[in-house]
Amino acid sequence: MSKTKWKNGLLSLLILVILSSCSLEKRIERRLRRAERKIEKLTIKYPSILKKDTLHDTIEVYTPLVQYDTSFIDTNRDTIFINKDRLSIKYIRVGDTTFIQGECKSDTIIKTIKVPYEKVVVRKQGIIEQLGKNLKRILLIGFMLLIVLIALYVIFKLLIKSIFPLRLP
Repeated sequence: MSKTKWKNGLLSLLILVILSSCSLEKRIERRLRRAERKIEKLTIKYPSILKKDTLHDTIEVYTPLVQYDTSFIDTNRDTIFINKDRLSIKYIRVGDTTFIQGECKSDTIIKTIKVPYEKVVVRKQGIIEQLGKNLKRILLIGFMLLIVLIALYVIFKLLIKSIFPLRLP
């Protein structure tokens, strides 16, 4: 009886921990907001890290083929062809019927758009700059190691005196 209660308690505790933990999306959103705030503070403090740049984007616009056919009645007989660039018109008179056929060929228009934007120029730190940045941490770790070594030396000396109190000449 007590084992099942204990198992149920552990299971409910596990479910509670899983359901109450932060989701990955929230953590990513929080880190993005924090990074944006840091970038904003740095750009205010050091405006020289902003570099103005232009993005060139090419857009292709396709114009479709346009055709239109019509006919009407006329008394004269004649054939006329009109061609200019992509436009071609054929005007044909046969007896009392006139055929007009027009065509504008499809085309691709390529347009380049310039979009100005500001980008942050990030400079990688050299080894000397990284050491200078972490100098306090390195000195603190070295000082702690020195204290631990001195403590171990003192403990070792005390143990030797307590284990071997008499020395023979």
